[in-house]
Amino acid sequence: MHRLVLAGAAACALAACTGIPASPGAGAGAQQIGLHFSCTTSPAVANASYVGRYAGMENAIPALDAARDIHCADAFKAGKHPRGFVTLFGSSRIAKDNRACDAAGRCDETPRENDSIFAAVREFALLWTAKHGRRLPILTGAGPGLMEAANEGAQAAGGPSIGYTTYYDRPAAPAQASAERPYGGDPSKAFNPYVSDGLIFTSVVQREAAMIRHAAAVVIAPGGTGTEWEIYQVIETIKSGQQAPVPVYFLGDRATVWRSLDARLKDLVARRVVRAEELAFLRFAATPAELLERLASDLGLP
Repeated sequence: MHRLVLAGAAACALAACTGIPASPGAGAGAQQIGLHFSCTTSPAVANASYVGRYAGMENAIPALDAARDIHCADAFKAGKHPRGFVTLFGSSRIAKDNRACDAAGRCDETPRENDSIFAAVREFALLWTAKHGRRLPILTGAGPGLMEAANEGAQAAGGPSIGYTTYYDRPAAPAQASAERPYGGDPSKAFNPYVSDGLIFTSVVQREAAMIRHAAAVVIAPGGTGTEWEIYQVIETIKSGQQAPVPVYFLGDRATVWRSLDARLKDLVARRVVRAEELAFLRFAATPAELLERLASDLGLP
C-alpha cells in the first residue's frame, strides 16, 4: 500500500476522498488530502508492475484513477529506474515490412521507406541498450510498429525494455463496445511481445505525461497524429519552462523524413507565434550511430 498526499479540495471532491487537517504552516484555507493507493497488478500480465483498470474514454475517467496512475508511475520510476529513461516516440503503424503496392496493384514508394525507419529505430535501441541501457533504459508506448521495433532492439541487447501503455484492444464482439467504452480492456493485450517490464495506465493522458516527465532524453521517430501530439507536448513543456530541459532528437534524414515538420516550425516562426531561439534545443540525427554518439555525449556518458 502506497500513500500519496495531494493538496486541493477540488481534486479531492472529484475523487470522493476525505480531508484531513492541514499541516502546520499551510496557507490560510489550505486543506491537506490523504489518498491511499494500491498499485494493482494482474496475473494476466506478469511483466506489468502496475495495471490500472479500464475505465473508458478519457473524459469519463474518475480523478481517483488518474491520481493512482500518477502515483504508481512515479513509484515505479523511483523504485526501479530513478535516473529515468530514453523515451522513444514513433508510429504504431510502421511495421517491419511495409508494402509499397496495394491489392489493386497501385504502388507508392513512400511506404517502402518505412522499412529503413523501422530498422533504424531497432538498431538505435539495440546500440543504446548494449552500452547504456542499464543506466537509462529504453521506454516506449509498448504498442506495435516503431514502439515494437525499439522494444525488440532493447530486448535483443539483453537489457531492460520498458513500456508505458493503456488500453487499445478491440472487444471480441463489436456489440460489447460502446461510445463510452470503445475498447475491450484486456490487459493481456496491452504490451507488445518485447516489453520486459512496464505499466498499464487507466488514463492515456497520464500515460503520455509520464513518458515525458520520466524522460532523461527524448527520441522521436516518424509517426501519425499520436506522435505529432507527443512532439508538440515535448516542445511546449520544455519551451515554456514547464519541464526541465532534456535532449530531444529526431531520428532520420532531416531533409526527407522531417521535411514537413521543419516547414511547419518555420511557418510558426515566420508568423511570430514562436521564436526561433525557443526551438533551438531540437536536434536531428540521421543515423542510429550518430544518435548514439551525440546523445551519450549530451548526457555525459562514456
